[in-house]
Amino acid sequence: MNGGGAGPGPVWLAVSSSLNAFRACKRFSPALTIAELKCKLELVVGSPASCMQLELFGAQDEPLGPLDCDEALLGSFPISDGCRVHVTDRSGARAGQFEDLSQVAKYEMAESDYDKRTARRRATIAFVGETDFKPGFWVGVRYDEPLGKHDGSVGGRRYFECPPKYGAFVKPQNVVPGDFPEEDDGLDDEL
Repeated sequence: MNGGGAGPGPVWLAVSSSLNAFRACKRFSPALTIAELKCKLELVVGSPASCMQLELFGAQDEPLGPLDCDEALLGSFPISDGCRVHVTDRSGARAGQFEDLSQVAKYEMAESDYDKRTARRRATIAFVGETDFKPGFWVGVRYDEPLGKHDGSVGGRRYFECPPKYGAFVKPQNVVPGDFPEEDDGLDDEL
């Protein structure tokens, strides 16, 4: 039994962080230890679990206290749907450090290596973020060819602009960003 009356099923918690301005809403099992919760939060806020200090807030944003015992179960704290877990990063990272994409080292691939790839699809990234159609973060791409499923609009919501059948959403781990040269399609202007 937990201190907040949450049932045996998952509970919806808002997640905020000292490293970024956004809040995420995620489901967590009350049976998680605080150490396990920290590992899951690494993917949400970008802070190493070993450098996290967690604070619990109620649904009305009132402080409920620290989540400071790594061996304790999340359900032993007064959690319920709508509570918030705030992650304070103690690693020395700066606020906003993980939001400024210009600071991220870009992966570069030699054209010869790129040409060896199979099933490649060249596209321009047109959207990055959460969507209404599926949970989690998605990358909206505008393909160079009509390989997509839509025009940047899904379920009546427009995420980006592109011609019909040129747009698609893919998971971030399936995207290799870079500044790749234009492909030579063999259609020169000379006759």
